Amino acid sequence: MKSKLTRLPDSLPGNALVLGVILLAGGLPCSMTHAVAEPDRSKALPQLNDLVITDSLNIARAERPSSGLWITCSGGSQIRLLLITRLPIEEEFAGNGTRSEGRAELRVLPDGIRTVEAIKRAPRLNFRQATWRRDDENDIVLMPPQSIEEVQILSRAFLPAPPAVVRVDIAETGTEMGGTVDGQAIMAFNKNCLAKK
Repeated sequence: MKSKLTRLPDSLPGNALVLGVILLAGGLPCSMTHAVAEPDRSKALPQLNDLVITDSLNIARAERPSSGLWITCSGGSQIRLLLITRLPIEEEFAGNGTRSEGRAELRVLPDGIRTVEAIKRAPRLNFRQATWRRDDENDIVLMPPQSIEEVQILSRAFLPAPPAVVRVDIAETGTEMGGTVDGQAIMAFNKNCLAKK
């Protein structure tokens, strides 16, 4: 069996992971590559059986790992944040971490500068009762309903332009995304959600 060296394209369609496999053909090793598409988690929300979402807005996204942060409006005009990603930690390790409660933290770095001072000054929201769910494809982190003050902090953090870094930490790990909207869009979403009361 002859082997052939093939160059992978610089840009694979969508979000793809490349898997390498070594095979034995006629006693000699050869390799094969296969690209596996990762779902774009910033395009659509998954079905949540226990939460009726009446409106949603993607406010941050990342390609690798594919992640989407959404602000949602649900029954009773509740505004929540919803993260869809694949966290780089297994559930059993997360459960054995130093923090047993479902706690999440959102931090916004407008210009992406990561000095100690910039991180200390960065707007942040802490959620003590976040819910983390995992299925075959996604980790879904649902934050509790936000107060008006929390929505205002979030809106200001996204002004005057979409931030360079939006980081969500949960279970001693997290994901970073780039902002997709500005604070004006978040304020308008909040106003529309509250009008549905």
